[in-house]
Amino acid sequence: MSSLHNRNSGFHPSDLQLCQRVFDQVCSERKLDRMSAEPDVQRLAATVFSLFQNGCRNESELLESFRRTRQ
Repeated sequence: MSSLHNRNSGFHPSDLQLCQRVFDQVCSERKLDRMSAEPDVQRLAATVFSLFQNGCRNESELLESFRRTRQ
């Protein structure tokens, strides 16, 4: 199986759990309601997924990368 196919096969449950933990942590730090439909919260979620898809594969690396990209 090619690595390109692996990258496009979607998220595994553990990937989603990792992204959720990071999203929850950042929302907490910024005192945002993670259930809100506000654009800031939606951009935050999109950024977490984007960073994950671009290679941040562990929680501390993902959090640190997110903090560096500070929106």
